[in-house]
Amino acid sequence: MQAIVFDKSALPTEVLQLREVERPRPGPGEVLVKMLSAPINPGDFLFIQSLYPDPKKPSLPGQIAGNSGAGVVVEKGPGASLAIGTLVDIYYYNTWAAYVAVPEEWAIPLPVDYPREKAGQLMTLITGWDLVEASGARPGDWMVITAGNSSNAVMATQMAARKGIRVISIVRKMPAGLDLRALGAAAVIDLSVTGETVGPRIREITGGKGVNAIIEAVGGPVLTELVQSAGFGAKVILYGGLSELPFQLHNGDIYLKGLMIESYVYRYFFRPPAPEERETIRRIIDLSSDPSFIMPVSGRYDLEEYSTAVQNSFYSSPGSTAGKTLFSMG
Repeated sequence: MQAIVFDKSALPTEVLQLREVERPRPGPGEVLVKMLSAPINPGDFLFIQSLYPDPKKPSLPGQIAGNSGAGVVVEKGPGASLAIGTLVDIYYYNTWAAYVAVPEEWAIPLPVDYPREKAGQLMTLITGWDLVEASGARPGDWMVITAGNSSNAVMATQMAARKGIRVISIVRKMPAGLDLRALGAAAVIDLSVTGETVGPRIREITGGKGVNAIIEAVGGPVLTELVQSAGFGAKVILYGGLSELPFQLHNGDIYLKGLMIESYVYRYFFRPPAPEERETIRRIIDLSSDPSFIMPVSGRYDLEEYSTAVQNSFYSSPGSTAGKTLFSMG
């Protein structure tokens, strides 16, 4: 079978190769999944460069790239219970390949009619849900979401808007074909138009009240201004660092506002879904099944086109594309 493989950790544009490798066989408690789609995520590039902490490290040489995707169960190992033909989403290893063997607990069953491209992005949906929930924002509150045209942010914007939260989306530059207002944003700040100073605009939008929550993936001077523009009791959720610049704060920017800053790590980074999470996952699946819930796709590539797909994703400016790039295998 075909797979995108690397033998050493370095820049993905330097080490990835398309190879014929042996099709895996499912072991005890595993299922063999025929892959249908797999996204190209920033986290995939961190994995290829071995920048994640243990145990999220590549096994070299011969590591197959890709850490999430969707497919159909075609074979079961001893003790596995998922039925053959089940559509599943997986957040595991080796997904940039025609087939992957995965422990059954890492496979999330999906409705048979669930859209295939949405299935490949379920982990992005779960991240968007988690970010909104972690923010503590309530109906009527103001929430800022940076890197607003990234996939995680687009999911979070739609989920927040459905809860009655007023979203201010901040983008480095708005790409063509993506209308964040139509997706639920109450206001959009385009830094390519307004410049890096966002404080006055935030105060104008919120009537001087400031924001109640900040979902942040960039860092740098803009984050400094956002924190200084936050209202009392606001919460800041950090889940990325797209800017190479640090942000600077004084203690008074935090304790005089009762501000809370915390990080978010992807829910299934180290562990598989727990049984008690099934109801939440079902709610996320039901919410995203609605055709009005949009999950933009910026490009679809065969595995043979991996070089172009990775180049386009790795070297694109943060938030410059309107949607997720996917490998499409079926």
